[in-house]
Amino acid sequence: MRMSLIEEAIQYIEYRLKQPLHASEVAKSVHLSYYHFHRVFQVMTGETPGNYIRKRRLTEAALELLSSRRPILDIAVEYQFESQEAFGRAFKKLFGISPSKFRSRSIRPISTGKAALVDDRLGHRCNNISLEPDIVTLNEDISVMGICGNTNISGIADLWKECMQQFSDWNERQAGARAYGICVYVNDVAIGEVSEHTELTEFVGFEESALKGIPDGVNRYRIRAGTYAVFRHQGPVSMLRYTYEYIWGTWLANTSWSLDERDDFEEYGPEFQGPDHEESIIYIYMPITTLQGQV
Repeated sequence: MRMSLIEEAIQYIEYRLKQPLHASEVAKSVHLSYYHFHRVFQVMTGETPGNYIRKRRLTEAALELLSSRRPILDIAVEYQFESQEAFGRAFKKLFGISPSKFRSRSIRPISTGKAALVDDRLGHRCNNISLEPDIVTLNEDISVMGICGNTNISGIADLWKECMQQFSDWNERQAGARAYGICVYVNDVAIGEVSEHTELTEFVGFEESALKGIPDGVNRYRIRAGTYAVFRHQGPVSMLRYTYEYIWGTWLANTSWSLDERDDFEEYGPEFQGPDHEESIIYIYMPITTLQGQV
């Protein structure tokens, strides 16, 4: 019932992104009080209706910047910003760059844009992600044996295939051995600048302590101890993109935590039933630190 209500509300929003719109109007469209609608929407999606409307408008405006040469002011007004200055401030807060620089770079970042929360994306958000992560402290480094490669996001699957070939007797080794996909931290690549084609350094492999033998041609890498926000993803690997969209585009923008300068990684443990299994569980570890001045 609640998911169908949220879906109806989002469809109402999507048809009116270029019109004056307040969350109270959306609440009325689904026959709820503003207070109750606001609460249900936030519990099920991890964000407020107003936040969703604002980010969707900014994302659609960003696409207009890349696909047309229309004046920035015209685009700002079309998406209900009162001035180019107000649009510029909101745009920079979300994308980390001014609208004019965004247009000149012609790169669409995958982490900060906000796609419409409909169909499979909505179902995954409501049912398959832990919207509030567990805050976990790793007291010791984790040693991982595997392979490292420079690739873009779509090439990570090929890196895993190569790793599995190295561990060809996986059936014998799998008892207790967790697998890890590690996105190696590079300080000159900001999340807001990562596109589908950005080259990343990725290390994939298995925890060394549980392996019964180390095959030739693999390397060792250490996941650093520290504090992590841990998200639970349920579903096939192909749906991970939706989980990261939530982490990057919604959770990070609304949390008091900030990312630390360490690797983020995925953990594939006993609950992982295969890359295409609907019940597979993957844990995503985001390295965090408190914001400056907070305790």
